[in-house]
Amino acid sequence: MDRRQFLKAGSFLTASAATLGLTGCFGSGGGGSEPERSYTFPQGVASGDPQPASLVLWTRLGDAVADTPVTIEIATSQSFASILHSVTVTAQAQWDYTVRHKVTALQPGTTYYYRFRAGSSVSQVGRSKTAPAAGTPVSQLKFAFISCQDWSVNHWAAFDELLQQDLDFVVHLGDYIYETVGAAFQTGKVESRHSQIKLPDGIKRSDGATYANTLADYRTLYKTYRSDSRLQALHAAFPIIAVWDDHEFSDDAWQDRQNYATGEDAAKVTSRRRDANQAWFEYMPADVSLDAANPSFQNIQIYRQFSFGNLATLVMTDQRLYRADHVIPELGAGSEIGSRYFVPKSTLAAVEGQKMSAASGSLDPVSILGSTQRQWWKDQMSAANTTWKLWGNEVSLLRMQVDGTQAVAGLMVQGLIAANAGLAALQNQLMNALVADLTTAAAAVPSASKATQAPAPSYAGTKALFANLGISNAAFDAGIKPQLDAALPAAQFFDVFLLNADQWDGYNAERKALMKHLKDNAIGNVVALTGDIHAFFAGSVMDDYDAASPLPVMVDLVTAGISSNSFYSYFESVVDSSASFGKTKPLIYTEQNGVRTNTFNSTLTTFNPWLKVANTDAQGYALVTLTPAKLSCAFHTLKTLSAGVAPAQPATRSTTQLEVVAGSPSVTVLP
Repeated sequence: MDRRQFLKAGSFLTASAATLGLTGCFGSGGGGSEPERSYTFPQGVASGDPQPASLVLWTRLGDAVADTPVTIEIATSQSFASILHSVTVTAQAQWDYTVRHKVTALQPGTTYYYRFRAGSSVSQVGRSKTAPAAGTPVSQLKFAFISCQDWSVNHWAAFDELLQQDLDFVVHLGDYIYETVGAAFQTGKVESRHSQIKLPDGIKRSDGATYANTLADYRTLYKTYRSDSRLQALHAAFPIIAVWDDHEFSDDAWQDRQNYATGEDAAKVTSRRRDANQAWFEYMPADVSLDAANPSFQNIQIYRQFSFGNLATLVMTDQRLYRADHVIPELGAGSEIGSRYFVPKSTLAAVEGQKMSAASGSLDPVSILGSTQRQWWKDQMSAANTTWKLWGNEVSLLRMQVDGTQAVAGLMVQGLIAANAGLAALQNQLMNALVADLTTAAAAVPSASKATQAPAPSYAGTKALFANLGISNAAFDAGIKPQLDAALPAAQFFDVFLLNADQWDGYNAERKALMKHLKDNAIGNVVALTGDIHAFFAGSVMDDYDAASPLPVMVDLVTAGISSNSFYSYFESVVDSSASFGKTKPLIYTEQNGVRTNTFNSTLTTFNPWLKVANTDAQGYALVTLTPAKLSCAFHTLKTLSAGVAPAQPATRSTTQLEVVAGSPSVTVLP
């Protein structure tokens, strides 16, 4: 064989060079089936990881009972009048009869069509497109970024809508599958065309949900998800660039640890993590390798880099396989409240500092990326010679905090003004007095009682202010104090909290180190494409959110989930079900005549001025048009499910148009 004709069969990613017009049979295993037998392609076809000279093509052979030859054909026209390249590989039982083949020596910036043949059967035709050659002037790229497509929740009408776009590629930021089925949040609110998934070996949790635990379980999830014709069509239409987040393995996972119960992550579940790795590897058209002989859970590397002419570099990271445990472990906090969610900012900073000090200043004990990937990220950002540097980033970089004392004082002031409009002129003075009074009272509550005991303010400062209005202390105590006391939550709330420490807020030191690298090296036009949090956010990422005058360094654009329940819905359930947080309901929603109004958006923007967009109750996707002068992004918020049926097209209910101008790490919301 000509040595230019190459094949890489290790780790089940085969490859061949298209320019040679190669036709041959490659891959281990023999053709164990009759040549003219018919087969199906039940999960459709897919392509991914577009480089200037290569694409990865994917399918899965149905009805196979032994290793089976599959021929891949590539053409530059949908009619396949002239076949550019044909190669035969083997769909192997050990990889669930999936095929992943990398075609090299393709032309840059070119649209290709591909199909698969097995026996007498031919798959549907897929379309893909290579990236422009490095350094080539590129006037525009158009792509979508998506995440969080829970089969068991809401609907997938977004995929039909995306098919109407002329996209160069689609970025998938993870939560492609959800490892849990039958959870309370997955029951009853899903389109009827999505039946309930049954896992062959799943483990039942105490709350009745079942989670994937074996390779067969994870394969079942991918096969089921890819049985949906809309997701199949999306894969057939555009190349996908994908990474995982947590649910491809386990909720809020780190390394090979699962987090369903307090303290559960003390034990390794290496075989489960490896099974999750393999299933993702089998079903994603990604140019990565998996070492099945490596007994470690880190037997795969999915972080990788793409470039698109002189316009954009795209760096895709892995924020689960190498991350350290949450800075405040659940075992120490007693629950996920105070460790993963609603974490006191000062406590987290202190523990983070202690862990780094014990490690001689190393970031590794408080890292999302891990040392090797962190250095790789820095190197990629420094070496990028394109106008834009895009970061496929699973969890948000934007600070999301709430000052509980300020928030409660604000609710009290609103209540006082509602009862007496004349107090509006004293709003700022009332706010300052109440903050001082509440801070003093909360500090007096013993630490052991803060979770259940409300503070008992004397309201000395507030009384003095009312005394100037001619209201005596006795009148205040009789008429105003009861109203204020009724709004008091437990003393633990009177602090500054980070809402979600599973994202970059919980790994602040490493975030600051990454931003310092960008700032010190004058690396501009960096934009993160983010998912995970089931909400739309946009804003500047600061060099140090806790500085007196934080400086913007880059931009983070966060898309809502395709179908997963919203960020707002989680906090709504907390304030509805928790006695500790019940008094804070007005920070999440108000209710009148049975109709709830979302106040969570304004709560977040009040305490996080860098947030230019905060839409916490949405499903949807993001579309980006990129030019040398600007990045234009449209957040598409979808219509809701109705009587078990996805909305008719167009599925978009509203759009938010954003713009990031080259040279400025800021977001403008367009009218």
